[in-house]
Amino acid sequence: MLASTPKKNWMVFIASAPLALVPSSTSAADDNDAVVAAKSATVATAQLVNNFSTASFVGAGPLLSYRLGDITSRGQAAGDDSDFQSTSFSATPTIASINNRIEPILLDGKVSLVILGFERFDEIYLTAKGIALTLDRTSVTTTQRVTGVADVSSAVTGSGYTISPYYVMQLESGRLVDFNVGLGKNNLQTASAGVSAAPASDRAFLSVGTSTVTPLTKNSDVQYKAALGYTYDGVEEYTQSDGTIVNKSATQLTQVTAGANYTLRLDSFSPFAGLTLVRNWFSTSGNAGIQAREYSSNVLLKMGVNFSNESVYGSLSVQGERGKTSVQAYAGLRY
Repeated sequence: MLASTPKKNWMVFIASAPLALVPSSTSAADDNDAVVAAKSATVATAQLVNNFSTASFVGAGPLLSYRLGDITSRGQAAGDDSDFQSTSFSATPTIASINNRIEPILLDGKVSLVILGFERFDEIYLTAKGIALTLDRTSVTTTQRVTGVADVSSAVTGSGYTISPYYVMQLESGRLVDFNVGLGKNNLQTASAGVSAAPASDRAFLSVGTSTVTPLTKNSDVQYKAALGYTYDGVEEYTQSDGTIVNKSATQLTQVTAGANYTLRLDSFSPFAGLTLVRNWFSTSGNAGIQAREYSSNVLLKMGVNFSNESVYGSLSVQGERGKTSVQAYAGLRY
């Protein structure tokens, strides 16, 4: 059964290395550096906001959190439901490094984000509803590698924002259900072989997830989780510095995931291992040339260790799937 955790003040550092994209090609005509970079930023943002929204329930938390109200203990009498509710404001700086070595588009760089959150947590009904504003900075290098053609590298930078309302609830059965929506924009700068441009993109994402924990022994359990996610990135038509007009383009990804994660709980350490099945429906439209794509199906393997005592907690994990690997780590202090 998932344990509910009242909102507290936290201090945490997060560092991760997800491989966000698996691009492929059709021809080496027009480039899609802008839409590839925009998509990596959107995918990173969607994943981090989803983790952020469930933090009140899973015992993690943002770097800086200011609680505006107090939650009364269940053992105390309460005059009304407000005694069991709290409102908090938080700020979470995060870095997501990206390293994709799948040809014909190699992608290397990072997305830096600050997540500003405002949340209302209800201990009686076990719900969390809030809104997150993410401010992100993208800095990546894309390299197009096509047989018989010299590599073409482009530097892409950008700054964007996303507004993301969310709602999370824990059912009587202990199952957790979460809903996340995001809308935003990204302003990019591209440079390749002396040619530059300043395209803008629109972004959107939606995710619905559910999870539950089943105890196996006194010190071990299995968490089952399934999710449906959707991301959209649209880059408007723009003109490069050499006068070339690049047509409007867009990517859409619908993804279904389902998996299980085993955890062995020791004194201060909890090693874990998990497997997740991934199914993708990916499409591109507009601009021709080298196109990003996702494998239609995949298996994600993950293993690592969580550690925690009265004031310090953290996690170190490694995950991999066909064409992607990831190392994720965070550590923090409760106060």
